[in-house]
Amino acid sequence: MRQLLKLILVIPLLACVISQAQNVSQIDSLKRLLPSQKIDTLQINLFNKIALLYSAADSANTFLYANQAQEKATKINYKKGIAKALEAKGNLFISKTNGPKALVFFKEASNIWSTTNDELSHAECYRNMGQAYLVILQQNNAIIELEKAEKIFIKYKNKLGLSTVYQTMGNVYRDKGNNEIAIDYFLRALKLEEDNKDVKSIGSIQNNLGRLMNETKNYPEALKYYTQSIQTSKTIGDSRLIGIAQLNLCNVYAVQLNYPKAIELLLEAKVNFTKSNFQRGVQICINNLGAINLRQGNYDTAIVYLKSSLTIAKENQTQLGVALVQQNIGYGYMKLKKFDESLRWFKDAEATAIKYGAEPFTYGEIYNHRSMLDSAVGNFESAFIYRSKYIAITEKTSGESVIKQVNELKTKYDVEKKELLISLLNKTDSIKSLAIANQQIAINKNLYDIASQKLALADAGLQLADDSLQLSIKNETILQNRLDSTQKEERIQDLNKQKRIQELEVNRKNITIIALSVFTVLILLLGYSFYKRRTLQQQATMQAALAKQQQQATIEIINAEEKERKRIAEDLHDGVGQLMTAAWLNLQALDNQTQADNSQQYQLINKTLLLVDESCKEVRQVSHNMMPNALLRKGLVNAVKEFIGQINTGKLSINLQTEELQKALPSHVETILYRVIQESVNNVIKHAEATQLDISINQDEEGIDVMIEDNGKGFDTTITRATDGIGLQNIQSRILYLKGTVSWDSSANNGTLVAIHIPTNA
Repeated sequence: MRQLLKLILVIPLLACVISQAQNVSQIDSLKRLLPSQKIDTLQINLFNKIALLYSAADSANTFLYANQAQEKATKINYKKGIAKALEAKGNLFISKTNGPKALVFFKEASNIWSTTNDELSHAECYRNMGQAYLVILQQNNAIIELEKAEKIFIKYKNKLGLSTVYQTMGNVYRDKGNNEIAIDYFLRALKLEEDNKDVKSIGSIQNNLGRLMNETKNYPEALKYYTQSIQTSKTIGDSRLIGIAQLNLCNVYAVQLNYPKAIELLLEAKVNFTKSNFQRGVQICINNLGAINLRQGNYDTAIVYLKSSLTIAKENQTQLGVALVQQNIGYGYMKLKKFDESLRWFKDAEATAIKYGAEPFTYGEIYNHRSMLDSAVGNFESAFIYRSKYIAITEKTSGESVIKQVNELKTKYDVEKKELLISLLNKTDSIKSLAIANQQIAINKNLYDIASQKLALADAGLQLADDSLQLSIKNETILQNRLDSTQKEERIQDLNKQKRIQELEVNRKNITIIALSVFTVLILLLGYSFYKRRTLQQQATMQAALAKQQQQATIEIINAEEKERKRIAEDLHDGVGQLMTAAWLNLQALDNQTQADNSQQYQLINKTLLLVDESCKEVRQVSHNMMPNALLRKGLVNAVKEFIGQINTGKLSINLQTEELQKALPSHVETILYRVIQESVNNVIKHAEATQLDISINQDEEGIDVMIEDNGKGFDTTITRATDGIGLQNIQSRILYLKGTVSWDSSANNGTLVAIHIPTNA
């Protein structure tokens, strides 16, 4: 193998990629701000922010809050709220690397933004559409949308938005094989982010620069940038970005044949991807373990790893890098001299690359190894054709001119950065000199002010002496007047003393009366407060007891239903089933007796025998559906697997994604979830006309989430029909029994998504 499989993905520059712990903290804070009654733009914006934060990992809650925001915004015709809700749903599918579904929501949001004057929000939508096109490797369409966003961000001097556009542009041109253009965009973005001091984005750009240096074989620079990216990402605890840089750094060590170091980095990256729930990264780690085993000649072990990687890609419905994995498997079979099997995998790899799009490196690997295979089996004409294709791609992506251009751009960036630093130092010295001059001027001004104040004080002293003389004359007159009025004042004071004594006596009595009144009122208030508190406590106790009784009654009703189902199932199996079996045995004996005659009577008996046999099977099937043994013996997950395994429509492909439940569920919760899943699957079979059905069952500390998604014809969720009886209404009522939530997201020709959440304390 010439190289390991490289990490091929877009670093999403959206709010949904922040850490899960930070998401939870922000979501809790936003939920506390939600108004309880009034529908206004503030409430709608809060719903949309919560939906956007959930879009990093939680499908059910993303749709729950986005749907509420969209519904409320539609009621008051708030276009911004509708568009933001659609973008939150699109971001969810970007995080799942499902570009086509993300584009459906982003395009609808773009149509709404075009009717408003909010150009910056429209630019963000253009950028998101560019990222969605990049996920599905439609680079030209991605460039069109990103250039629209770039013009608007430049117009408004929005550095943050412009940086995200340049980072995505760098990834686009890298995938197109234009490394010199890609590194120019990344260096532009790095300048902007250093000004913004955005640590997360700086780490992402450093990682992308490392990848480009690696591809141009500038390994020392690649090691430097990858190491910087890991250190930068560790300062903010971004496990996903740390894992990406470690995975890319592994490729550098593998090229240098340092396999122990490469394997150590792979295992560390796998731990970080698992911590951040990034299945795509886990898939690539497993694939690279296979690639290292290919290099070491452990071909059987390598093929096991590579096929496991393909399984994860299929479960996550992503085609990114699948062609390169397929060709690696073909290479392994070629080394094992299983040439027919190797040729089949190389053909699959080329078909996948053409159908879903692939970067030039992938085509180069396929063509190089296909030429080796054709040469080994003696098909030299085909070997020459594929070798020529490989050489053409290699010259385009790894030529000396490309390497020279990349290094020149890097040197230019370093020089500009140093010049900027020198300029800043010169400006700092000038500012310090100016500050010293200003301080000297301020000191001189203070000295002048002090001298002026001393002169003013001297003038004031002279004026004060003159005023004192005039005041003495006036005081003598005043003293004489006071002497005359002293006697009058003494008489008045005697009268006032008598009056004050009378007033104090009256005030004492009034105070006593007021104190008694206040004390009486306080006693009454305390008595009323105690009575009210006692009443509220009794009401709360009664409500809690009533709620407990209602919950217990609900559980007993459900248990009674299931017991009745079990009784009917046993009656069908042990009663009707046994009778049908006895009838079949009798008819079988009669059939054997009349077989030799080959008369009409024999044919009638034979047809009746077939009908009875079919009836026996139908009775067993009905009995099993009413009370599946797997649910009683093995739990919910195995019961669902067994139920799906019995479905054979010939047209519908069903995928179940789940793990064993970490915590055992109460029997009534398992029963209700099984019935709801059973009802939903039957609805898809009967009405959806779908070819693909995906079911996921996951459990965390908050509860259990179930998602059921099909690609059928969909339906209008706002219309309620009388025929819904035991369908949607029954599902909703059963989930409400468990204090859970269920929502449907569907529209014509866009399939249906059923999202169910049951809390832990159900």
